[in-house]
Amino acid sequence: MSERPACATCGKSLEPAERGRPRRYCSRACQAKAYRSRRAETPADVPEDDDSAPHLTVERIVRAGIAIADAEGLDALSMRRVATDLGASTMSLYRHVSSKDDLVALMVEAALADVPLPDSAPRDWRHGLEAAAYRDWDLYHRHPWILPKVMVTTRAYFSPALAANSESAFSAFDGLGLEPADAFRYMFMFASYVQGVALTYVGDVEAERQSEVARASGTNASDRAQDPLFEPGAYPRLALAMRAGADPWDLDALFASGLAGVLDGIAADLARRGIDA
Repeated sequence: MSERPACATCGKSLEPAERGRPRRYCSRACQAKAYRSRRAETPADVPEDDDSAPHLTVERIVRAGIAIADAEGLDALSMRRVATDLGASTMSLYRHVSSKDDLVALMVEAALADVPLPDSAPRDWRHGLEAAAYRDWDLYHRHPWILPKVMVTTRAYFSPALAANSESAFSAFDGLGLEPADAFRYMFMFASYVQGVALTYVGDVEAERQSEVARASGTNASDRAQDPLFEPGAYPRLALAMRAGADPWDLDALFASGLAGVLDGIAADLARRGIDA
């Protein structure tokens, strides 16, 4: 004897339908309750029976979003673009990620997780900050879109991975007996330097991307030889300095040199205040 069907909402046994599709609910009240539940879990513009992309997962969607942002910048990211790259309908993405903002938040978490935190304590505060600086430098090279769109802001941006990254950097000051406000001041100066140089790198990435677009469209790129900076005698001090220190640009070397100067400044301030570091 076959088992009698049960209501999908309350579990009550159902009488078999005399004709048509099998019954799923014992009453209109249970049917309405199930509908409200689905509406609460699914965006309003997502068809309830959209099963066009059973291969989708949050991880695949996030990685596709990162790939787009890495290659073309965050402005190129959209739910439609991610869906196209994954061979899915746009609406099917909303079963896994509720909005573009949520997608970006998940992308930040995944990108930060790709740059592992140290598994041991630093030798001293300077070693700890150097490790944090190069960890972030690597992060911004891997994912340039993170810096200008997400991380350079005074507004609180809650991210478990970002909080863990910052907590690890602050641990460099352990044992110095610093007041929290002083630790924040040093960290602000340190992070401002790292992110400031990284913004130069990110700007270069975007400029190169635009140049490639211009070349592909047949537009001539600007000729630096026509820049007033390079006219004889126009800006003698600036021109000499730029040619000596930034022609060609070596951002890695400049980053290392500037970082040493920032850390020297922190060391001098600690010594001035009588803190044995």
